[in-house]
Amino acid sequence: MGAFFTKSHKIYNMKSLKYFAIALFALVMTACTSDDSSDANSYENNITIEASTYPMNSALVETSFNSVFLNLTNITEGQIEDSFTGVTINNVDLFSIQINDFDFTPNKTYEFSEISSLEFIVNGSIVNGEYEEGFFQFYKSGSNSNLEITDGSLTIIDYDVDNILLTFTFTRNDGTLISGQYKGSYIYLDDRAES
Repeated sequence: MGAFFTKSHKIYNMKSLKYFAIALFALVMTACTSDDSSDANSYENNITIEASTYPMNSALVETSFNSVFLNLTNITEGQIEDSFTGVTINNVDLFSIQINDFDFTPNKTYEFSEISSLEFIVNGSIVNGEYEEGFFQFYKSGSNSNLEITDGSLTIIDYDVDNILLTFTFTRNDGTLISGQYKGSYIYLDDRAES
């Protein structure tokens, strides 16, 4: 099915993990002490396809020359780390999108024409860092025209070194409406730094 993440994800280092753990701890502590954020309490990290809802627990952002990649998944950041060491992870849902830009821009909507690739696969496994045997729910192009996305957009509401807040809506060729949202920390990888 292809790599779970691009090649640079396999070079993930412990320094990045330590930084991410510190940022995650700070985020959790801040969230626990704030009582005045009703929007944060009502925000859910998920993808909805008609009556089906798929929770998204982790996000990864990777920049690479003239593209930025976003992966949302139901597994935890600890499981992502384990997958880099060859641990097999089952029951993985994976949303992937590639945008024609150098990095995400806050308060920007990326229209369908700016999306290079897009897919959402459920119930797959990560074996040796590769995503395998999932079931497609939608994609930009593929063998089943009913699953192809015909229009939609992704909006980056907020994006800084610690957190990302985004929403998206898409329409499948069969008329099915798809929506998604994610608010929280993310793992950042810069493939440009390795060249």
